[in-house]
Amino acid sequence: MKFVLNGISYQDCPVAEREKASFTSRERRSLLKEIHAQAGINEVAILQTCNRIEFYFYASKSFDVTEYLKKKICALKPQADAVWRKYSKSLEGKVVIKHLFEVAAGLDSQMLGENQILSQVKGAYRESVDYRTSRFVFHRLFHFAFRTGKAVRTETDINREAVSISLAAAEAAKERVDFTSAKGLVVGAGENAELACKYLVKNGLKELLIANRNKSNAESLSRRLGKGKVIGLGEIAEKLICLDFIICSTAATEPVLKYDDVEGLLSQRDKPILIIDIAVPRDVEESIKQFSCVDMFNIDDLNGKIKGNIQKRNEEIPKAKRIVKKFTDEFVRWYDSLAVVPAIKRLSRMGSELARSEAGRYAKDFHKADREKLKVFAESLIKKMLHEPISFLKGNDEDELGEEQLEVMDLINKMFFSEDTGD
Repeated sequence: MKFVLNGISYQDCPVAEREKASFTSRERRSLLKEIHAQAGINEVAILQTCNRIEFYFYASKSFDVTEYLKKKICALKPQADAVWRKYSKSLEGKVVIKHLFEVAAGLDSQMLGENQILSQVKGAYRESVDYRTSRFVFHRLFHFAFRTGKAVRTETDINREAVSISLAAAEAAKERVDFTSAKGLVVGAGENAELACKYLVKNGLKELLIANRNKSNAESLSRRLGKGKVIGLGEIAEKLICLDFIICSTAATEPVLKYDDVEGLLSQRDKPILIIDIAVPRDVEESIKQFSCVDMFNIDDLNGKIKGNIQKRNEEIPKAKRIVKKFTDEFVRWYDSLAVVPAIKRLSRMGSELARSEAGRYAKDFHKADREKLKVFAESLIKKMLHEPISFLKGNDEDELGEEQLEVMDLINKMFFSEDTGD
C-alpha cells in the first residue's frame, strides 16, 4: 500500500483560484463516500481550510490516485478542473506523513505556528471518521499528527507572541490592562475585529462592547462569541467614561472617533485609557493622543513588535522540525513493523528458539536417544500452533493487507516485539 497526498495550497495557488476548488461540507461528504467506495482506495481524508485543500489517501500501489482524483473533481465541480490540473501537487510515501505532521505543527502555515490549523486537522479527521473513511492506518496516522502538533506547541515557542495585527493589538491591551476588572470596546465586526474579540474573550476580559456601523453584523459576532454587548457608532463617545481600552478595526474611509466628539469627556478624565487603532485608513484622529489620559498606538507602532515576534518564531523552526522528524520516524517504524514477511520470520524464529530452549531445559529427564526426539516434538508443536496465525497473515498479498491483517500484525508486535517496533 502507499500513502498519497494530492492538493493545492496558498504557497502555489492564489486565493482567487483556490476559491474555485473549494467544497461545501455536503460536497466533501459526498466525495469522501464516493472515493472510499473506489476499489484500490482503503482510506481517505480531506483537509480544507482557507489556505489549503488536501486529499490524504491510503491506497493500493498499483492505483493511480492522482488521475482518479482529477476526474472526480472535474465531474463534481467543472470550474475546478483547470485549477486542479495547473496547481495541484502530489506526494507519496514517507513525505506525506512528514507533511501532515508539519501542517499539524503549524510549520506549513501562512502564519508560522498558528494554533487554528491543529483544530482544523482534527476536524478533517473527525469528518472522515464519521463517514468511516479513516480506518486502522489513518487512526494511528492522525493521532500521531495530533501528538506532533501538541509537542511542537508545548516544547517550542513557535506559537508564542502575536504575528497578526489584530492579535498584537489584543496582546498590547492585555499587557497594559487588568482584564479581570476591565471593560473594553472593539470597533468593527470584520475578520480582524473578530480575531481580536476572540482573544479578549479567551483571556478573560470582564466586559466587552462591540460597536459597528451595521449593528446586525456586530450582533452576529456577539452571538458567535457568546459574549459582548452591541452598541452603535454614535454611542462610543458617551461610553468613554467607563472604558479601559478601545481597539479600532473598521473599513471606514474617515475616522469614527473624532477629536470634537470626545474633547469634553477626555479633557476631564483622569483614569488612563488605551486606544489601539489598527485600521487603514485610521479610525482615530491623531489629535486625540494629546490628552494626558490617552495612551494611543496605531498599526505602525505594532508592526515593529510583529516583526520581532516573527523572528522569534523563525528561530524555533529547527527545534520544531526535529520534533516532527522524531514523530515521523516513530510512525514509519510502526508502519514498517506491519510488513508480513519480516513478522512471520520473527515469529517463526521466536517459536523455534522457544522450542529449543524448552527442549534443552527438560533434556536431562530423557534418555540420550530420546533427546533429539524431544527437540523435534517441541519444534513441531510450535509450528502447528503458529500455522493458523501465519496462514491468516499470508491470506492477502503482502502489499494489499486487509484491515484485519493489519490489526493482527499490530497486536502481534505489541505482544511479542514491542521493543523492536519502538512502541
